Amino acid sequence: MKGLLLKDLYLTFKYCRAFILIIAVFIGASFINEHSAFLTVYPCLIVGMIPATLYSYDEREKWSIYSATLPVSRVQLVSAKYIIGLFSGATIILLTAIVQAFKMINTSFILMNYLSVIAFVASICLVAPSVFMPFMFKYGAEKGRIIYYVVVGATCAAFIVFSVYQESTFILNNTFVIIAVCISAAVIYIASWLLSIAFYKKREI
Repeated sequence: MKGLLLKDLYLTFKYCRAFILIIAVFIGASFINEHSAFLTVYPCLIVGMIPATLYSYDEREKWSIYSATLPVSRVQLVSAKYIIGLFSGATIILLTAIVQAFKMINTSFILMNYLSVIAFVASICLVAPSVFMPFMFKYGAEKGRIIYYVVVGATCAAFIVFSVYQESTFILNNTFVIIAVCISAAVIYIASWLLSIAFYKKREI
């Protein structure tokens, strides 16, 4: 498993540098713009493309066939992509937490608002890839990414409409709601993980 994760990390730094630049630009823009939920959420959607991109390179280089000769299971192959997704999402959550802290300190720091933003970002980081990754492991990277583009397009359209009618960002009501949102997102991610494993075990390579 450690070798699979190192391979995916190397590929991430080699082939996903454009994603890193886009994420940095949007996070910086979200620091300047106080009321744009879209600028905060879009990096979460971009980072969700990293596992799909890595898997597409695996398919292109016939890694799935080659890996059958190695002492690794299909469970490990799927799990490596989900762990990379968690690592990428955690990075976005940390960066967002830092930016939001500095932004709120300059205005008025309200703990509930701060936790709401972090919970919302964490949920998007978990739920967005959870939607398309089972399709990717069942039908292949290309068909899976089509589903992801639909998810990204629908989310972007929703936030454009949202920003027209409301200036405030995603403020949740209380601590219980924040915890419930985070737990629900985690459950969805785990369910997606298990579903992807089940699909990939049955898939002919």
